[in-house]
Amino acid sequence: MRRLVAIATSLLVLTGGPTGQQALGQTAPAAPSTGAPVADDSSVVTELAPVQVNLPGPALWRVSRGDSQVIILAFIRPLPHGLDWPKGRMLRALDGAHALLVPPEPTLGVLDTVGLLLNLGRLQNPQGKTLGQVLSPSDFQTYQKAVARSQLPSKHYDRYKPVVAGAALIGDIRRAAGLSSEKPVSTLQRMARELHVRIQPMGRLKAAPLLKIVLSLDDAHGLSCFREEMDEIAWETTEARAAAEAWGRGDMARLRLLKSHIGVTQCLEDLPSIQALTERGTADAVTAIDEALSRPGKTVALVDLTYLDRTNGLLDRLKARGATISVPE
Repeated sequence: MRRLVAIATSLLVLTGGPTGQQALGQTAPAAPSTGAPVADDSSVVTELAPVQVNLPGPALWRVSRGDSQVIILAFIRPLPHGLDWPKGRMLRALDGAHALLVPPEPTLGVLDTVGLLLNLGRLQNPQGKTLGQVLSPSDFQTYQKAVARSQLPSKHYDRYKPVVAGAALIGDIRRAAGLSSEKPVSTLQRMARELHVRIQPMGRLKAAPLLKIVLSLDDAHGLSCFREEMDEIAWETTEARAAAEAWGRGDMARLRLLKSHIGVTQCLEDLPSIQALTERGTADAVTAIDEALSRPGKTVALVDLTYLDRTNGLLDRLKARGATISVPE
């Protein structure tokens, strides 16, 4: 079951929004200087424009309404375990905050676990075939290169369907390469606990629905996703650390350029079930932040950049509810 949750987590990370990766590659209109005071150690971005303020640190947004505010740190994944990004501004944001809002962790309920155990065979190739028997020579060669990067024997993946093997490989290769799907959320959670700030998930997230989507894919669709997973592995091998460094210094223009590759979302973006999952994640985050804005004071939220950096994303919806999007001072 841990393996299944890990596979679901990899898929969820890669499907942060049906057009999320493409949205990151779009060029937002340039914005004039904000005039924000250069008083601390982080750069900030006004709304979605790739403004570079000459201060180190990830991009921040302030969402305010009346005497309430939510400071949003938008993050990307994966990040290197050893990435040293300036945390002073986030420490000040957390100090005195009502709560730290974080993305929900995928879980499997008891009934979901039983159902998946009964359908475990559907995650594997029919008739006991291995990937060497179901993939073309070219795809199998690409797969073998990916397995070598995982530092695990091929038996860990050989009997899974291609799309499932690809998701498992992404998680294992990230671990072997020193990349994390948990950061920076785990880092901010530790900081919040040290400051005695309550940690609150933004909604609930079940792993079973995404695994069921994978189970329902036909062979052609699954192969398309597998090839995009292999592309994701190739991209992360060469560009993930550069993207992380751009994120850490708030260089949104560079980050959008690096993340403009079309990821795994393309093969799934037209599926109503994936669109529903993305909509649910966006709506839950909007609801949690909107509720935080209903009480005086300050809250901090961690939001995957793909939920912000697209049309009708989280910031657009909060603005439609009367919130003001600005630069934290």
